[in-house]
Amino acid sequence: MKNFLLGASLFGNAALAYLLLKDSDQVADLKLKANDAVESGKSKGQEFIALGKQRANDLTEAGKDKANRAKNKLNLAKGEAAVKKDEATHSLDEQLAQLKERADAHLAK
Repeated sequence: MKNFLLGASLFGNAALAYLLLKDSDQVADLKLKANDAVESGKSKGQEFIALGKQRANDLTEAGKDKANRAKNKLNLAKGEAAVKKDEATHSLDEQLAQLKERADAHLAK
């Protein structure tokens, strides 16, 4: 009986060791899979961040381009307004000079 109990104990210990090692392999496998998932997530996260930065840069450049075009249009409009103002001033000066000449001619009669 003593040998039977010793054999059963040894068998139980061997079975327990097998289950622990088997679980250890499963845990190692799960750790490996978890590490792979984490690395994949990090990689995708970095890609997403890079894509977001690129998109932000593209939008910034597009905004700068639109602002520069608007600024150029404003400068053109200012230039055109200045030219029209000068033309109007010149035209008024000519009309005033003509009126003055007519008034002088009329008074001289």
